[in-house]
Amino acid sequence: MPHPDPIIQEVIDIWLPRFLAAGIEIGDIEATTVRMTTWHDWCPEWTATAEIHETLAEESLAAGHQSTGVAELHTAAKCYHLSYFLSVSDVAAHEHGLSKMVECFDRASSYESPAVEKVEIPFEDTHILGLFSKPTGVERPPVVIVLPGLDSTKETRHSGRHSLLRRGAAVLSLDGPGQGEVSLRLPIRADYEAATAATIDYLESRGDVDVDRIGVNGASLGGYYAARVAALEPRVKATIANCGPYDWGECFDDLPIVTREAYRHYSGATTMDEARAKASELNLRGLSVSSPLYVIQGELDPLIPVSHGERIAGMATGEVVYNLVSGGNHGVNNLRYRAFPPATDWLLDRL
Repeated sequence: MPHPDPIIQEVIDIWLPRFLAAGIEIGDIEATTVRMTTWHDWCPEWTATAEIHETLAEESLAAGHQSTGVAELHTAAKCYHLSYFLSVSDVAAHEHGLSKMVECFDRASSYESPAVEKVEIPFEDTHILGLFSKPTGVERPPVVIVLPGLDSTKETRHSGRHSLLRRGAAVLSLDGPGQGEVSLRLPIRADYEAATAATIDYLESRGDVDVDRIGVNGASLGGYYAARVAALEPRVKATIANCGPYDWGECFDDLPIVTREAYRHYSGATTMDEARAKASELNLRGLSVSSPLYVIQGELDPLIPVSHGERIAGMATGEVVYNLVSGGNHGVNNLRYRAFPPATDWLLDRL
């Protein structure tokens, strides 16, 4: 049954496959959204659901049931992320959801194997953050740098690390400018290649990975970042760009209001006009990619028109795969098997 609030219904229509793919139970989605009257209820109601899972985690861990407790911490982290990811009108509530998401994820990660290492990466006069994991039994593996989009984070992206670890690759999921914890200090910037260059410098300093075999994987706005990095960072050997905009400014006025408001917040803009101007700075015009490039585009993507995927694929001067997924939504979370396994295999084949 449609939700009476059109904003909530639009969010469900667009992002339900993403919620389900992340592991949020349909029962939690239904029970949480039915308690909402308007969009302003989104953050507090998802916070309430997150608190239920956090309490279950505490009870399970206190009883010595580690597996159940860790699973509940991960679920709590996912629900806290839903509470704030597109909800920015109440800054205090937004930042509370973000901090609780990080707290629950970090606690769960302390039990994980292979280990999840939180790393601080020097960047200009401050730092950015990453989550790093290595496959077991591989001495100097290749590395895939995973880039979040507008409203995802290193935590949400690192949850998918196992598909890469099983293939023998290390994974570094990044919070760059405007993302996750780093969004509290640094706004979105168009030249994301600067953050990726600093990340590769950091990887070179570790000595336990093969920095001659570095790949990049970015989704949504991270698909723009990935394509830009592929064009401007020569140390990247192959790239996946999933449902990214070629020109964010061209998309801006057709985006859902919650996405435009989120971009305004994460970009540091004070007005929607300023946000629109900043969005126009995020474009790939005049750039080309000589290293292997794999572009994923959902045929029915409601946020990024198919023409943007075509133009990103058109940046390639060398090897390119353009996977237009019939029936695919934004990020192709509704048909993951059509996009993610073949793209991941392709990437690792080239590393």
